[in-house]
Order: sequence, then C-alpha cells, then structure tokens
Amino acid sequence: MKSNRYGKLNILIIVVAVAFLVLPTYITYTLMKRNDAADQKADEMIFSAENVPEKIEVETPVDPLVAEDHSDNNAELEKDTTAVNPLTVAETPTDAVVADAKKEEIISSETDAEATETDAVPLNGKKVYLTFDDGPSDYTDELLDILDEYNVKATFFVVRQFDKPDKLRRIAEEGHTIGLHSASHVYSKIYADLDSFESDVQGVHNWVEHLTGIDTRLYRFPGGSSNSVSSVSIAECVDYLHANGYEYYDWNAESQDAEKLYLTPEQLNENIMYSVRNNEGDSIVLMHDLDDHYNTVQALPALIETLQSEGYELCTLGDDSPKCQHFVPSED
Repeated sequence: MKSNRYGKLNILIIVVAVAFLVLPTYITYTLMKRNDAADQKADEMIFSAENVPEKIEVETPVDPLVAEDHSDNNAELEKDTTAVNPLTVAETPTDAVVADAKKEEIISSETDAEATETDAVPLNGKKVYLTFDDGPSDYTDELLDILDEYNVKATFFVVRQFDKPDKLRRIAEEGHTIGLHSASHVYSKIYADLDSFESDVQGVHNWVEHLTGIDTRLYRFPGGSSNSVSSVSIAECVDYLHANGYEYYDWNAESQDAEKLYLTPEQLNENIMYSVRNNEGDSIVLMHDLDDHYNTVQALPALIETLQSEGYELCTLGDDSPKCQHFVPSED
C-alpha cells in the first residue's frame, strides 16, 4: 500500500513538472502567433490604403425626371464651353505674330553676336608697319622668304654692307621699301658733329642708290631720334634731313629683340602685340635684321598671322604713313 502511494505521488510530481515546463512554451507560442496575425493585418491595411485612388467617383443614381428637365441646360453648358472667348483670342498670338517674333529674336541674337565679336577685336581701323633695322644680314633671305609666303611687304632700314649687295638688291626687287639707317652704325662716329652726321647719311644713301637705283629719302636715326648718345644737336640733324628732302621715322611698338637676346619668339611677339593693341593710331613696329637675332625670324610667321587674324592691314612706310617721331623740337 505504501509503495503504491509513493508511486502515484511520483507520477503526480512528474505531471506537475511537465505542466510547468510545457505551459509557458505554449503560452509564448500562442502570443507570437497572435502578434504575427496582427502585424499581417496591419500590413494589409497599409498596402490597401496606398493603392486607394486619390479621388473615388461615386455614381449617383439619376432621376429620369431631373435628367429630362436639365437636358437643355446641359446642352447649353456644353455649347458655352466650346464657345470662343473674344478676350482670349485677342491675347493669343497668331502664327504670323509668332513668326515675326521669332524673326526679330533671331536678328537680335545675330546682332548681339556681331557686337560681341567686334568688341573682342581691337581694330579701330589701324594699320601696322613692319620695319627691320640694321640689315642686310645672314638671315635677310629667310625674312624675305617668310614675307613672300604671306604676301606681306615690309620696310628695311639698312646699314651699308659692302659684302651683301645681293641681299640689298633682293629687298628692292621683291617690292619692299628701303630706308636709310647708317653707313657705319658707330654712334661715336655718326654723332661726333654735324659734318659727320651728314657724311654718314650720304654714305648709306649713295650705296643704296648705286646698287638698286632707288633714291630713297626715308631715314631712321641709329638709336632713334631721342637717343642720348649724340654729341651733335638732333634738332640740327633734323634740319639737315628736312632741307635735303628726307623724313625720319621712329616707332611705337617693338619686340626688344636687340636689347634682350634671350627673349623667345613668343615673348617677342607679345611685346609687339601689347603695343599694337593699345596704340591710339597706326603702329610702326621695330625689329632687327641681324646675325644674332634668329628668334626674330622664328617669330615672324606667328606675328603676321596674329596681325592678320585681328584684321590689321600690313603696310610699308611712305608719304601717307604716320611719322611717329620721338624727337620733340623745343618751342624756341
């Protein structure tokens, strides 16, 4: 009897223990299922709400009597809707008006483009005179070849070179202008006194005329008319020139190829173009035709192309060209 009692007690304890273990698990599983179902229901509601049309048209039952009474009014409403509003017509441009407006817009845009293009080019109707001092040299032929290639004429202020007669003749034969620069280009000799100056001018003049037959009366002072190396009065020299039919020419644009031999062709042209673009009138460009100035030869093609692309006219010096004289005589 006692053993049976203990046996039942053990079974009861086992059942209670199992109940305590299983019951929480069941409860937890049941709650999770309910939560999952609630979440699914919420998702379905949200999804259906997102797909609801913005406006739902509800068909209202039509009363036949009401529809018959208002049929004429509906017809009149439709007729008014399609009617032309005179005010709207007045405000709506016709095809002709639109075409004219487009035409005016095109003309206006073309005019603005032309104005912009013109403003970008510093023309002012100016001419440019390319001049070369101190030749002929070993590079004269190359300069002449380039000028011929671009069909450009220049002015050469020459120094008497007894060993280069053919180069001087070629300058003349190809239609370039010859000016006088010096017989010796030695400042101390040229400007020692007025007699020395006169002798120098006559020496280079006679040499040019003898070889080319040209009696040129264009002159450029060695060092310019405002030089500070002359022992004789420049005013007296000018008087001599004018008395004998000569006219002297200085410059208002220069490459600085004689003063700074290290300048590249690009830098030489930049120096020239800066002055040309900023001169109020025509520009007389100073360059040099010397054996140690090959960068001048290399710079010449790009210089010509730049001047021509900006619309400048390349000319030779003559009676109608500007004088551009640095020397200013005193009022006395």
